[in-house]
Amino acid sequence: MTSPIARLSAAINLSLLAHRTGPAPEPLARFFRLGAAGIDLYERFERAEKALPPPQEKRRAAINKFRNVLPLNASEWRLVFAGLSDKSERVGPILDDDQLFDRVHKEIHHRIEKRRLSRRDWLALCFSYFWYEAATPDQNANWCVLRADVQLGFDCVRGQQKREKEWVHIVQQHQELFSEQAGARLGDQMFKGEISDLSALQTIAQIPDSSWLWRRIFNVLISRIFMLDDAEFSQRLADLVDIGRQHPRYMNDILSACLSRYHLAAYREKPSSLLKQVALDNWGSPQIRSRQNSWLQYVEKNVCAMVVAWFAKEDLEHFFNLLKGDSEVDQSRLHYWLRFANQMSYTRIVMGADAWNDRGRDFVHFREKNKGRLSKLVGGPGHNNAVVMQIGNYFFVEFSGTGNACYVYKADDSPFNPDKSHLELTAELKQANRALDRMRHSPAPSRPNRIEGWLSKFDDSLGKLGIRVRSPAGTPGAPKPMAFEDQVRDALKSVKHKVYDQRARGGAFQVQLDYNDQVAVAALQRLGFKPVNHQPLRFWRQ
Repeated sequence: MTSPIARLSAAINLSLLAHRTGPAPEPLARFFRLGAAGIDLYERFERAEKALPPPQEKRRAAINKFRNVLPLNASEWRLVFAGLSDKSERVGPILDDDQLFDRVHKEIHHRIEKRRLSRRDWLALCFSYFWYEAATPDQNANWCVLRADVQLGFDCVRGQQKREKEWVHIVQQHQELFSEQAGARLGDQMFKGEISDLSALQTIAQIPDSSWLWRRIFNVLISRIFMLDDAEFSQRLADLVDIGRQHPRYMNDILSACLSRYHLAAYREKPSSLLKQVALDNWGSPQIRSRQNSWLQYVEKNVCAMVVAWFAKEDLEHFFNLLKGDSEVDQSRLHYWLRFANQMSYTRIVMGADAWNDRGRDFVHFREKNKGRLSKLVGGPGHNNAVVMQIGNYFFVEFSGTGNACYVYKADDSPFNPDKSHLELTAELKQANRALDRMRHSPAPSRPNRIEGWLSKFDDSLGKLGIRVRSPAGTPGAPKPMAFEDQVRDALKSVKHKVYDQRARGGAFQVQLDYNDQVAVAALQRLGFKPVNHQPLRFWRQ
């Protein structure tokens, strides 16, 4: 609805059109006092007002009087309305107590019937409604009654308004929030990019960042990610990450979903610089062993392995191109090790003094971007650099300087810790008496990308260790992806469940959990499942 001030401005502007001799830069641009008056009136009467929650101490005092069945004045009742979700170490919230809440419900209805429910009363009820701590609040019958009371209360308060103010208009736009489908429409709108900022609504209706509503909104949004095809997902990826940046509390959930969806894409072997950097900023490197468990809180092992392979590819390319030392790049070494990048669970670049101290833009950017993932090489010529690569249970140590063999060690019996900030050339990385093998780069191949000469010999040596080249996903000879049914079975291995597969009849694939297991729910969402309305433990997917 257009505000009276806006209508007044439009009417005056229209009446002045006949008297203008030329176009004005903007409507009413010369009427400074009228414009200022309009702003002042808007601030006084139209602007959506910020409602602050009552202090917890006052809520607690009023609730104590209420529990002791002492008389309450109007402001104390309002404090009780705002404290229905409050709990302490000794007692749970009023919403969890049928007898106590029934008394509140009667008071609310009495005020609605007498048309005495004020806007502040209604906002207090909103506060309790959105602050209730439960992943599935609609399992609480009292909370459902409160939801209906909030709906009726809004109609009562709106009917008392002489003129519809902006806050009423905003709440009317979001009536879905007080229905059984609360959050579904907003989740869809946010996913489609139709809305991005809910701050006005959040301010008016007192929706905290931790509210169950946000979890529902983002559950819907995340489930939509898995419904995109590869091309759509690639196109939407940057927008999805931006949503996470705008809502930091849910960045981990969005990042987890995007990485998991990327792993399902045909182009998973191609690194996403955006996802890789955002994940590195939020979770640290998946290659640093102390961080590994942090990653596995959010993504499955195979998704983590995909990102580790991205780091490995980038490390190898940097090592053999940027850190070439005083000689040209050995393209045959780069070609050889890139064939195993998708099997590398760990890489570590060890920079010599020249690269460590180089102030060139490329080197400065490289060191900054990989802070915490680099070591310094000591005890050798400044131009020499090393890279440590782990494949299976073996470390392979390559050097940029020519004439250096590739040293092989057992990873679980390594004579050095690759995560150290400083690594010594001969005392740690080149220990002939501890190495399983020293593989020499001769004879040279006729072309860098031909598997002959030393490359063929390396293949034989790695084959004896049980390491062979794996075909990238999507190419002939690549291992087939896990069947969908097997993915579901693997995702639900920690919880009892039942499966109802009606796809052959044109229906959906449904899963019924025996109890609420957050790990299983997150895994189902990553597979594209959505919750069934009114059945919080049942999920479906076409």
